[in-house]
Amino acid sequence: MKPPADSTPDWNASREKLIGLGEGSLSKSYYPELSERLAELERFRELLDQSNDAIFLVDADTGAILDAAGSAPALLGRDKGRIIGAAFSDFLRPKAAARVAAILAAQGTDAPLATDMASPDGALVPVEMTIRVAQRPTRRKAVVVARDISERKKAERALRRAEDRYRSIVENAVEGFFTSTPAGRFTSANPAMATLLGYGTPERLLAEVTDIRSQLYADTGDRDRLMHLLKARGGATNFPARFRHKSGRTIWVSLNVRVEHDASGLPLFLEGSCEDITARKMAEEALRDAHILLEKRVEERTRELHQANERLMREVQERRRAEEAAEAANRTKSDFLSMVSHEIRTPLTSILGFSKIIQRKLKQIFENLAVPDPRLQKSLDQVSGNLDIIISEGGRLTNLINDVLDLAKLESGRMEFAMETIDPSELISRVMASTSVLLEDKDVRMVRCLDSGLPSIQGDRDRIIQVLVNLISNAVKFTDHGTIGLYAVSQDGFLRISVSDTGIGIHKKDFGKIFEKFNQVRGGITDRPKGTGLGLPICKHIVESHGGRIWFESAPDKGSIFTFTLPLPG
Repeated sequence: MKPPADSTPDWNASREKLIGLGEGSLSKSYYPELSERLAELERFRELLDQSNDAIFLVDADTGAILDAAGSAPALLGRDKGRIIGAAFSDFLRPKAAARVAAILAAQGTDAPLATDMASPDGALVPVEMTIRVAQRPTRRKAVVVARDISERKKAERALRRAEDRYRSIVENAVEGFFTSTPAGRFTSANPAMATLLGYGTPERLLAEVTDIRSQLYADTGDRDRLMHLLKARGGATNFPARFRHKSGRTIWVSLNVRVEHDASGLPLFLEGSCEDITARKMAEEALRDAHILLEKRVEERTRELHQANERLMREVQERRRAEEAAEAANRTKSDFLSMVSHEIRTPLTSILGFSKIIQRKLKQIFENLAVPDPRLQKSLDQVSGNLDIIISEGGRLTNLINDVLDLAKLESGRMEFAMETIDPSELISRVMASTSVLLEDKDVRMVRCLDSGLPSIQGDRDRIIQVLVNLISNAVKFTDHGTIGLYAVSQDGFLRISVSDTGIGIHKKDFGKIFEKFNQVRGGITDRPKGTGLGLPICKHIVESHGGRIWFESAPDKGSIFTFTLPLPG
C-alpha cells in the first residue's frame, strides 16, 4: 500500500511538532483542522503497519532509511529501531544495491524489480520491489514497497520441476504425444510421435505435415468421425484409425484425444496420445481368420463325426443282429446237441448193455462144452475181441456225449449248481482214491501235499470233483513215468488247488489252444488224440462259474501244472 506523493514527510516528526504546538500557539480557527489532520495521519500509519508489504521511507540522496512500516521488521528479522537509520543498501546484494542506487538517483520507477533482500545474518528473501522518488525543496525522499514472493518463487520452482519432469516423460515416452490446432495442424509432438509416423524428428513432422486430415488419415472419414466425437463429448479414448506412414504404407493407430477450451467455451487446441497398433490389428485379423478356419474345420469334423456315428450305429445294429443270430444259432446248436445226445445215448446204452451180456453168455456157453472145438474157440476169441472194441468205443462215445451235454448246458447257462459246504481235504482224498485205478499198469505214483486246516468252501461238490478227475485223468494220459501230485493251499482269500505231472508237457505254440473246444493234445507226431477235447473247456466253465480262475504252466518233456482257484467264504 503506497501513500500519496504529497504525504511523504517524516510522519513521526510531523506528529511531534503538531503535539508541541498548543492551543496558545495556534489560532482557535486552525487547531481543529490540525487535530483532524493529525488523527488522519495516525489512522493512515496504522493502516501502513498492518500491510503485508514492507514499506520503507528512504533518503534518495544518502540512501538512509528514514522510516519503516508494514511487514518490514518481519521481512528483515529485526525491530524497527534497528532498521531506521541503516543504509538501505545494507539489506541488498551488491548488484541489486547498485541498481537501486541508480533508480534513487533518477526519478524512481513503478516497474517491479525482482531481487533478494538480505538480513545481517545472511538470510536471503526473494522480493518484488517498486520505488518512487518524491521531490521536496529541501530533501529528496523515496518510498520503497517490497513484497515477499518466497511462496510464489517456491511454487514457480515446483512448477518448473513438474514441467521438466513432464517434458522428460513426454520426450522419452514410447507412446506418441502431440498437440494440434482444431483445424488440423501440429503445434507440438514428442520424438516418439515423429518416429511412429516416419519423420525422425518432431521438427520435421511439424514442418512437413501441415494438414493432418489430408496428409495423415488414410480414410478421411476416420478424421470426421473423431471430430464429431470430440465435439459431442469433448474427448475420445482408444479411437482406431488408419494413418499414412511417411514411407507410404498404412498403419493402424489408437488415439486418445481431448479438447482444451477457452473461457467462452471455444476450442483452443487438441492434445492427445497416439499408439501404433498395427501388430495388434494384424494379430486380430489372423485370429479372426483362424477362428473362421477353425469353425469350418469344426463343422467339417462334426459332419465327419456324424457320418462316422451313423456308420457306427449301423455296425452296432448289424453286430447286434449278428450276435442275436449267433445266440439263436448257439441255442439251436445246444438244443440240437442235447436232443441228439439224448437220442444217441439211449440206444448206445442198450448196445453196451447187450454187448456185455453177449460177451458173458458166450463165455459161459463155451466153458460148458464137453470137448472144446479149436475152430469154435478161434471164432469165440474173434467175437470176444470185437465185443471188447464195441464196449471200449461205446464207453468213449458215452463220455463224449456226456461232455457235449455238459458243455451245451454251461454255454446256454442252463446248468444248475447245487451249492453246499465242502471240506477240501476230504474231497481231494476221495478223488485220489477213485482215480487210483487209472495208475494200474503204469510206473507212476500219486502224491499229495495239503496245508493243514484248510478252510471249507461253498460249491457244487459233484462239479468240483468233475474238475479234479478231469485234470488227474489228463495227467495220467500223458505221464508214463514219475509222479502226479495234488497240492492245496489257502492264499489271498482263495483256495488254490494244483495238479502236477512229470509227463510229456505242452509246446508253447499250443498254449493258446488248451482251453479251446475239441482241441486235443497229441503225444507225438503219429499218436492218436487222447480224449474228446472238451474236458478242459468244461473245467474252465465250472471254475469260472464258481468265481475262480484256471491256468497252467508247462514245458516240453518237463511236465505240466494245472492250477485253479475257488473263493473262500467272506
